[in-house]
Amino acid sequence: MMESMSARLMDSFGNGQHLTPTLDSLYNSGGTMAFDRCYSAGIHTNHGMTATLYSFPALMFRNLMKGTVTPKREGLPTVLHAMGYHNMFFMPHEAQYDNMKAFFTTNGYDEIFSQENYPADEVVNAFGVPDHFLLDYGLRTISDRAKSGVPFLATILTVSNHPPYRVPAFFKPKSDAPETQIVEYADWALGRFLAQARQQPWHDNTIYVIVADHGKIVGKVGGELPESYNHIPLVICGPGVPQGRTSALAQQVDIMPTLLSLLGASYSYEGFGVDLTKEKRDMVFYSADSHIVARDSARCLVYNNKTQASFFYDTQGGTDRPTRKNGAPYDRLRDYAFAMTQTAQFILDRQK
Repeated sequence: MMESMSARLMDSFGNGQHLTPTLDSLYNSGGTMAFDRCYSAGIHTNHGMTATLYSFPALMFRNLMKGTVTPKREGLPTVLHAMGYHNMFFMPHEAQYDNMKAFFTTNGYDEIFSQENYPADEVVNAFGVPDHFLLDYGLRTISDRAKSGVPFLATILTVSNHPPYRVPAFFKPKSDAPETQIVEYADWALGRFLAQARQQPWHDNTIYVIVADHGKIVGKVGGELPESYNHIPLVICGPGVPQGRTSALAQQVDIMPTLLSLLGASYSYEGFGVDLTKEKRDMVFYSADSHIVARDSARCLVYNNKTQASFFYDTQGGTDRPTRKNGAPYDRLRDYAFAMTQTAQFILDRQK
């Protein structure tokens, strides 16, 4: 899970700065299942993790990993744990950040690795260790645990593409600005990890998922909420994974049911996703603090919860163009976004 890796940073989506050769190769090699229109649940890391791992959407500002009592969630880690998997989570920063250690220990993970496990001289800023160190540490640990023959889930959360940017001195980027240099570095670190993973004995029996926790603002800000904030890459590859690049709509909550389908797993489900190998979405929904958004293949609705104002966009042609058009298609998007948000809140209230 890559920090702030908006799809709009990639050449595959028109960037043109050649910042992400690894990600672009994964998109265009034909050997992966790559999604052109995937959206993050929110714009914070905790949103990306609860959506990706537990198929639960973001509720604007709310952090679903925190509470008076650590929340309990059913998701990919708990299902795999019940199937006998050994689950590992690797984070770059301190374990208590966003209540991560307590949350993930409560919800299916066996081992949590954090800044407390790493040498102090590897910590480069307040957010912990750089991507290449974290990925190296993760690879060594995964390979060690895999010797037992027990199947595993390994989740690695990177952070380098988050200010303050610290590009390692040994890395020589081609671009000039720190905010693009760090993207080059993050992509390089991912490519290095994948190359080393291919040499491991567990590689041929492993499914890889590469996704961002959320996007970031890229380029000029247009409209009420820039698409780049939530438009993210999603790549799945490994044995049994359908191959090809698709323009089908997808969102982070779809990752759990898709992966468990690929594994042939049986499980009870109270999530919000669909199996992307078998189903196609008509619409996606997401949030960004005070905004609730819904999209279909041709249009986008953005609702500002503070001002209670709606904004309408025609998305045909790959860009969001403001329009004065309203009517039934946008009413359908609004109803969908509100219904999903209200259902998520209902589930949380019921669980209390």
